[in-house]
This record gives sequence, structure tokens and C-alpha cells, in this order.
Amino acid sequence: MQVADIMHTDVKSANAEDTFADVAKLMRTNGISSVVVLEGKKLGGIVNLVAAGGDPHSVKVVHGMTRRDLETIGPKMEIAEAAEHMATRNIRHLPVVDRGKVVGIVSIRDLTRWAAEELAGGHEMPDIATSHKALQAASDLQKQRRKGA
Repeated sequence: MQVADIMHTDVKSANAEDTFADVAKLMRTNGISSVVVLEGKKLGGIVNLVAAGGDPHSVKVVHGMTRRDLETIGPKMEIAEAAEHMATRNIRHLPVVDRGKVVGIVSIRDLTRWAAEELAGGHEMPDIATSHKALQAASDLQKQRRKGA
């Protein structure tokens, strides 16, 4: 199974000139914890949480988004490979890019939800190996987050 089969295509985005208050409202309204920053139609960065300090109504996203070493994946990547990619790099959200354009986003939550449904869904032949990798990646990320806290 590929990332394209489980990714969210309704990607919530901001631009670099939006404020953190704008992004926080977008996250709260949509129940999400990550927003991609677009420069035109291309990925410019990602905002995972609103930073502490500064006035969120005046601080621009460009001053706090992840820009360097921004990780992306393609829609044809296998789910197990995406899970390993997330765990290895200690990231919870991956923008999905095809030919330079953001076409989706996948989170570790999406991977664990898929794995749970795959294993509990009554499939005659569940994808046990991929489900295990997705769940293991989520577990690894959780352990890494606890160590960093």
C-alpha cells in the first residue's frame, strides 16, 4: 500500500507572511497540529506548533517555520517506508510532494489509524508486516518525544 492511499489531500496551508495567530486559528479550527507553508504552489516550510514568545499577532510565520532539512515524500512511497522515514528522522508530519507541488500530507496518526484498521478490519489477508512497521514507528516517535521532554 502506498502513501497516496492514506494521505490527506485537503492540505491546510499558510503563507510566509501570515502571523502565528493566523496559523493557530487554522490549526484549532481544523483540529490539526501541522500546517504547510507555501511559496506560490511550492512547499516553503512547515509549522508544527506555534512558538512561545513574541506577539503571535505580529510575528510572521517565515520567522518560525521549519525550512532547513525539510523532509518530504512522494505519493508512491510505500507506507512502511514512510513510517521508517518518520521514525528515523523523529518527525510526525510529512508533506507529500509530486513534481514540486504539495499534493497531500501524512501524519504518524494517519499511519497508526491505517494499521489499526488493517489489523482489526476483518481482512482475510491483513498487511501485518506493514502494519507492524507503522505501529513501531509511532512507538519509536513517542519514546523519542518522552526523552526530549
